[in-house]
Amino acid sequence: MNFKKILYLLISSLLLSTTIFSQHTLTIGVSKDANTLEFQKFSKLLKSEISGLIEAKYTVRFIELNAEWNPSEIHQNNIKLMNDSGVDIVITLGYISSTDISKLKNFTKPVIAANILDENLQKLPLKSHNETGIKNFTYIESIIRLKEDLQTFIKIFKVNRAAVFIPRVFQENFPQITDYLKQNIKDADLNFVAVDKKSEGAIAELPVNTDAAIILPLIKFPRTEVVYLLDTLNKMGIPTLAVSGVDYLNLGASITMTPQFSFQQLARQLALRVLKITEGVNPSEISVSIEDTKRVPIINMSSLRETGKFPEWNVINEAILLNATNFPTGREVNLRMAIAEALQNNLQSKISEQDVLISEQDVRIAKSNIMPQISIGGSTVWLSDNLVEASMGQKGSFTLTGSASLKQVIFSESAFANITINKLMAENKKYFDEQATLDVVTHVSGAYIALLFSKSNLLIQNENINATIQNLQMAKAKEEAGQAGVSDINRWITELNLNKMKFNDAYTAFRNNMYELNKQLNSPIDMSFNIPDSNSIDKAIILEQEILDVIFKNPLLTERYASFVINEMKKNSPELQQLASMAKIIQRKTALYKKQWYMPEIALVAGADQAFVRDGIIPPPNMPVPQPPDDMTFNAGISLKIPIFQGGKSSAETKKSMLEMDKINYQKEDVMNQLEAGIRSSVQRLRTSFLELELSKNAAQAAESNFKMVQDAYFQGAVNLIQLIDAQNVMIKTKNMANIAYYQYVIDYIQVQRLQGKFVFLSSNEEQQNYSANLREFILKK
Repeated sequence: MNFKKILYLLISSLLLSTTIFSQHTLTIGVSKDANTLEFQKFSKLLKSEISGLIEAKYTVRFIELNAEWNPSEIHQNNIKLMNDSGVDIVITLGYISSTDISKLKNFTKPVIAANILDENLQKLPLKSHNETGIKNFTYIESIIRLKEDLQTFIKIFKVNRAAVFIPRVFQENFPQITDYLKQNIKDADLNFVAVDKKSEGAIAELPVNTDAAIILPLIKFPRTEVVYLLDTLNKMGIPTLAVSGVDYLNLGASITMTPQFSFQQLARQLALRVLKITEGVNPSEISVSIEDTKRVPIINMSSLRETGKFPEWNVINEAILLNATNFPTGREVNLRMAIAEALQNNLQSKISEQDVLISEQDVRIAKSNIMPQISIGGSTVWLSDNLVEASMGQKGSFTLTGSASLKQVIFSESAFANITINKLMAENKKYFDEQATLDVVTHVSGAYIALLFSKSNLLIQNENINATIQNLQMAKAKEEAGQAGVSDINRWITELNLNKMKFNDAYTAFRNNMYELNKQLNSPIDMSFNIPDSNSIDKAIILEQEILDVIFKNPLLTERYASFVINEMKKNSPELQQLASMAKIIQRKTALYKKQWYMPEIALVAGADQAFVRDGIIPPPNMPVPQPPDDMTFNAGISLKIPIFQGGKSSAETKKSMLEMDKINYQKEDVMNQLEAGIRSSVQRLRTSFLELELSKNAAQAAESNFKMVQDAYFQGAVNLIQLIDAQNVMIKTKNMANIAYYQYVIDYIQVQRLQGKFVFLSSNEEQQNYSANLREFILKK
């Protein structure tokens, strides 16, 4: 390069720098495909990032144009911004805008194309150092690798016939895409399905025997229609490759190879390029590359479960998993639904309910003893002749007789006492049923919260794997750059496999807890269901949290709160009510045994007989014996019975009942002591759990922030591998601690409510308000 050329380049660079720097206002023209919510969000982030970087030197002004997906209007907007002398830099947002502007042959001002679909497909220029080499033009390289990802997808799912869902506007702007994707695809047939605005039409065009689908970025396509399309394909058992990334996985797609790259990250990359341009760097010299990361499959487990198509285990083992705890065929169950279902179906609850029904029948049986006892009967008798002769004309050789009897108890202390005792027994069974209900709610709540905990732990372990994969990729990048050795890579591979073992253990615990909850609900043990997000379960259970915030920060108020719960326990505890009803039973028995000494049993008895047939009577000769009556005969009377001596039974029974009463009093005192000690201990544990909530949360947040800083420092070579592993382990450990503290607090609260004898969160709104009011009054009184 001669001296004149070098001097010319230096002067040109200086003039460009001087021109830009001399301006106090920097005008950036933004050409957008459309003005949808996504573009609005992206545009807002872009303005924020650019202004944040250069606002110290410039007042930034933005001119935005959008074309509502119209290619000709997009082209006009691009030309308009290029020809506008008041626009300093042009940025295109959207695949169509970026493709259109990249086709220009002459760039009169700096241009940045933000959204490139595929560099090879669009044949964009790229020099050895990843710059365009075209004056005033650069772009952000695409994180999409159409051909590479398609081949990987076909291999993973052993695809025979795949449908490629492509927006119609893509077909118009990228006519070469069909031939491009079919190149080197030998093991599968590709069929292209054009998508416009409705999913149903595209699904109707799906070829027979399609066993996989590739979803290109569905621009101009409503989000609801994307969800419908993916949901339909899942139900048809067709796994889907989302080319554009994780966003489509969240809508129902099965897998993507495209790494996560948020609007925020893309906006920052654009802002950095704008900054370089303002510093005098020509876009042709700016690298189009972004941070290069290894392409790792990201799998939506919920979608795979619905399609029933799973890749080989080694693929899943190397992938990042999403929705590991979601089951598309399972119903969603929240805590209240689980409790209601358990109270209806739980076997222990059903057994307790049957005991109550049995005791009610015992009351009816006892009452039957004082009701009229009426019976009817009949008899047929054949007598021999000698017996007929001996009867002196009163009996025949054949007699058909009917009879009826009546007994009505007028007074019976034992019968009346039996009724009262059975009523008390039925009442006692109801208290046992209340206790069983409280226990069922406790057990189901515990099983449900254990499932929530295992779900959160599973997500934490999955996050741990993802962080380890990132660290492994950084170690490989550093090794390629000569900044680290193979030992770092081997250590991260070891950590990755160890963390995957922890993930497998966490998944096993999650499934086991689901089985346990199914057992509590008396549902099929292997049934799967979904549970809502687990970070708000406390709001559904702990209704007086604002009061508890005040109580648990003061030890004296904590003791007073325990006293309040003890007062509630005395009113509600089914254990105490059981003992009270048993005391009433013993008292009634004692009264019975004492009255048996002198109280008679009086009953009315009556009977009637009617001979319907009496044949073969032999009247005695020469004896005036009247014939037996042909009409009805009857009798009636009063029965009175007084026990005079029963071998000392009544005296022994009286003494026994008195001993039983003493025993009940001792049991009541013992239960009261146990419940009070349990409540005070549980309240103290609840307070400890409350205090640990904030501590564990702060520790987890600090550990996560520290991990991110150490991770960045490791990438820069400022810290070693051991420091990063330690930071990551501390982050996962503290997240688990925060997880445990949160659910322990909820479980401890439920235990306090159980000892109280009433779950307030299951009561009516009025009862909840009264409870909170009574608690405030009790705590605040002096």
